[in-house]
Amino acid sequence: MKKLTRLLAIAPLFLASACASGPFWRTAYPSVEEPDTARAYGDFMVARVAALTNDPETASRYYAASIGTAPAGTEVAERAVYSALKAGDFGLAAGVARRAGAGKTEAGLVPLTLAADALIHGKAQGAIDILKAQQLSFFHKMIALNLEAWSQMERGNLAEAVAFAGSNRTGDRRLDNATSHMVGLLQVAAKDDVAAAETFAALWAAGARLAVGAEAYAELLAARGDRDEALGVLNTFRTEVSYNAALEALRLRIERGDKIEPRRLTLREGAALTFQLPGAVLVQNTSDDYATPYLVIALALDPDLQQARTLWAQALVRGERPDEAIRVLSDVPDASPFYAAARGQLANLLHNEGRDAEALRVAAETLAARPDRALKLQIAGLYRALEREADAEAILTEVMTADAADGQDDWRVHFLRGAARERQAKWDGAEADLKRALELDPKNATVLNYLGYSWIDRGINLKEGLYLIEQAVALEPESGQIVDSLGWAHYRLGEYEQAVEFLERAVTLLPADAVLNDHLGDAYWKTGRRKEAGFQWRRALKLDPTAEDRARIEQKLLGGLDREPTPGAAVAR
Repeated sequence: MKKLTRLLAIAPLFLASACASGPFWRTAYPSVEEPDTARAYGDFMVARVAALTNDPETASRYYAASIGTAPAGTEVAERAVYSALKAGDFGLAAGVARRAGAGKTEAGLVPLTLAADALIHGKAQGAIDILKAQQLSFFHKMIALNLEAWSQMERGNLAEAVAFAGSNRTGDRRLDNATSHMVGLLQVAAKDDVAAAETFAALWAAGARLAVGAEAYAELLAARGDRDEALGVLNTFRTEVSYNAALEALRLRIERGDKIEPRRLTLREGAALTFQLPGAVLVQNTSDDYATPYLVIALALDPDLQQARTLWAQALVRGERPDEAIRVLSDVPDASPFYAAARGQLANLLHNEGRDAEALRVAAETLAARPDRALKLQIAGLYRALEREADAEAILTEVMTADAADGQDDWRVHFLRGAARERQAKWDGAEADLKRALELDPKNATVLNYLGYSWIDRGINLKEGLYLIEQAVALEPESGQIVDSLGWAHYRLGEYEQAVEFLERAVTLLPADAVLNDHLGDAYWKTGRRKEAGFQWRRALKLDPTAEDRARIEQKLLGGLDREPTPGAAVAR
């Protein structure tokens, strides 16, 4: 990156020489300053190169330098603000936005940044005025309406605030649930607890499950004395959705008998949540760091919103910026409910970067200081990634024992321990865990596939295994690994033509997987397509198979398939 930055620093000189003044311009007339237009074009082009090479910090500086003189100034300002936010620098983004002004734009990051900056400086009406002048795209309009709602609430206009938030309803249930949650939070902030409880009760009854809503609803219930009902909400969330550090902290407080008061968000806290929620959606549904600008604004509004920090780290990893993700996770303070989860996330990220010694140190230190359930699950995942299956099994057993004492039974823990046991050839215990996971979540494609594949790969319960995998494929027809399992089931049943059909489809869905290509080679051999079998086996060797699989494939290339593959030779998923 430093090399790129040095290269970009001198790029304007070369770009300027390409302008109409000619390549001799500087040497012929050294006392004449570079034309503003040429410099602006140079800055703009350097910024574009930096953006395309994943260097948002450099991009933001050069975009900012070209505002006002480069072509399409409004577009340049939007790109400058976007790059500054991607670099994690809200101050720079706000400064650029102020220079550009809030001209009408459909893109929206410039006015949204200006509005957030106004709220940070206590100017709620200023934020409203900025946003009312815009014609924003649908996504940004949703954020803007919620910002206006919180600004109106701050000024004591609850009815207007609820109306603004309510106007976000679109007919899409997922988006409308988020809107209704925002209405409930506004009602809590305005101390209209009766209306807020009704809002959250309706959402809960409809099956809407957002952590921020579960927390607010449980607080309202506990505050009015309905502690058992509040605990029921929190336990249901953990069972149906996932473990959440903030919700677990609230559950412990309720169980201890602590006095519970609803948390009433301030203007800045509500505004921060307005940016975090769409950021979380982008993290879940995109493969790059598109969520970063929204999460950076959220943290500028509320620096204590540590969940936004953990989401930001996820976005950075997806944007192939692991070093920055490590820095972001390291900033989560140990007083935060999300500290343990962030440290587990950090340990796994260090492992992914090949820094296993650091990963294990972070895991051990954090686990000793904070024996948190979510952290234990993350550390178990780390141990499995390091092929320390016995250590993973031990931690998962601890979690399962604690869950049982707490009246909980989580399919995820059974599944993970079953997988760890299966890798250690502890088949009886693994099978029991996998069966229990399936009892707890009978429509889970991952569990259906793993148990069915494990049976078939061992040459047992073939028909039952085939049935389970068929259900998994029906649930996730675009999963290459699950479709491969179905093809392999037909192979083990001697139905080779059907095996080829599904295995070809699996390789199309997931072409860079060594196991899938190896399986297809076996099926081709059994149907007499020997040259194609050799091609698939050679391809599998190029896709980094395990040492055991490599030796087996090389043997097949020498002598073909003289006997059936050894059960368990291919790794079950």
